[in-house]
Amino acid sequence: MSPVTRALTEERWASVLDAAHEHAAMLTVADLADVAGYSPFHFSRVFAAHVGIGPGQYLTVLRIDAAKRLLLADPWPVVDVAAEVGFDSLSSFSRRFRDTVGVPPAHLRRLADRIGDRPPRPFSMLSVSRAAVHVVLDLPADLGSRADPSVWVGWYPQPAPIGLPRSGVLVSGRTDVDLPLCDGAPFLLGFAVAARADPWEQLVPSAPVVAAHPLPVVGPGRLTLHFGVQETRRMPMLSALPSLCRS
Repeated sequence: MSPVTRALTEERWASVLDAAHEHAAMLTVADLADVAGYSPFHFSRVFAAHVGIGPGQYLTVLRIDAAKRLLLADPWPVVDVAAEVGFDSLSSFSRRFRDTVGVPPAHLRRLADRIGDRPPRPFSMLSVSRAAVHVVLDLPADLGSRADPSVWVGWYPQPAPIGLPRSGVLVSGRTDVDLPLCDGAPFLLGFAVAARADPWEQLVPSAPVVAAHPLPVVGPGRLTLHFGVQETRRMPMLSALPSLCRS
């Protein structure tokens, strides 16, 4: 661990995350830096070392996650949702939403209706590569006991589930998969959904079951992806996964 990451105590780090998650619509990076007791420049370096993305992008992630929940829970106009989560411009909100979720705001509601009638089926969108990684899927026992869960494993360009992945596969009834490596997207992330989960749990899960390999994967080999319920105050699951988009 670098000196930069040791500089922020666990107590102060918890305060930063609490502030971000509770007041994302109103806060700036400078506000979070004040909570940490750092200058905005130094805080941004520390934050990125902890999380893998900068604090400004993290606040945007939290705002978009709140927007997803409002869009699915209430029949508000999109412009009102944008204002509620801290965006002054509808066009800026729509662009950020599409970039981080993978679909426009209005499409999310139609997507929820569609997958309510027809759950996603296994499929692949794998890149072409001669080298592959054999991935063992280590799922929680209680998830596996509820019939066969749907498990998404995909390659992302950063260590966060932001936007659509570059490559990946949705499987059911499998304990391992072979994934060709994906140039420019070395971060392997996973997301598991219980069989017959409703659209809300697929798009904005209350207790997402996720996995993330701790290091970039740049060569062939064998690894185990350990899935577990995501801790509170962690990165929201943003992607409207390709499995859902292609339902």
